[in-house]
Amino acid sequence: MYGSSDDVNWVQLGTSQTVSMASSAYVGLAVSNRTTSSLATATFDSVSVNSAAAPAITAVSATTGSIGSQVVISGSGFGATQGGSAVLLSGAAVTINSWSDTSITISIPAGATTGPMLVSVAPSMNDSNAVRFTVTTQPLPIGWLDQDVGAAGVAGSAGYANGVFTVAGAGQGTMITSTDGFHFVYQPLAGDGTIVARVVSVAGSSAAQVGAMIRETLGPGANHVYLFDYSSSLLMTERTATGASSSYQSVGSSTLPNWIKLVRSGNVFSMYGSSDGVNWVQLGTSQTVSMASSVYVGLAVSNRTTATLATATFDNVSLTSP
Repeated sequence: MYGSSDDVNWVQLGTSQTVSMASSAYVGLAVSNRTTSSLATATFDSVSVNSAAAPAITAVSATTGSIGSQVVISGSGFGATQGGSAVLLSGAAVTINSWSDTSITISIPAGATTGPMLVSVAPSMNDSNAVRFTVTTQPLPIGWLDQDVGAAGVAGSAGYANGVFTVAGAGQGTMITSTDGFHFVYQPLAGDGTIVARVVSVAGSSAAQVGAMIRETLGPGANHVYLFDYSSSLLMTERTATGASSSYQSVGSSTLPNWIKLVRSGNVFSMYGSSDGVNWVQLGTSQTVSMASSVYVGLAVSNRTTATLATATFDNVSLTSP
């Protein structure tokens, strides 16, 4: 059993249950008023029934886009031809440019709105997993994606204009937890690399986390190293074993705007700060965290609450690898 506030990020409810049933069973929607004398009436939408052969989205070329922009959806089980199948964004069909069993190219039509994007395959209209897509006049640059990681509570967002990333995120963050919650703007990174960014502004709670992160997967319990502004301090969190509780430490003071740099060399991660982006000072000691060669690197924002968003701006963002 799972619950979700947005049809994209799901949290398991309770523990899995074992109940013996025949192979053929019945699945559907049930309502009871807990009395035999009157009715309860409920409404449901976004209803789908998926079998083991349900289509699956494994990647998208963009998570933000303007009206008319193209997006490539990669995955499996889409069907060799479109037939009566569709791609839905916030429940409305988008324009299909090309269709194959593993790749669909779409265009965002006029009137499209931000929400879950999924593939619905005919004739049973089996739905895939959903990916949140933001319709905006300020989409992220090519190669950058964004999503909430873990249980954020309030859906985050990201945009880009005139060299500035604007990132909004909720969630409980990454401090002393086995399940992170934040909004992440990221790119995949193969091997060693460096991310540099200037944190320009933060609007949110005094406990908001805003900074640069490298993490092994997009799962909430992934190994990671995160260098971030926290009020007037610079802190870092790390998780050294998947699903284990994270640890944190203070590595310096902070006055916005300030520059941060996070460097990966194998499994060794080093953190740096600067007031001008030219003269750098190492923050704390280098940390050793085992990660696979392929990881994710980017900008992370959490308001340290699932009720409201923190909004941060970054400029001078760069990713480099040897």
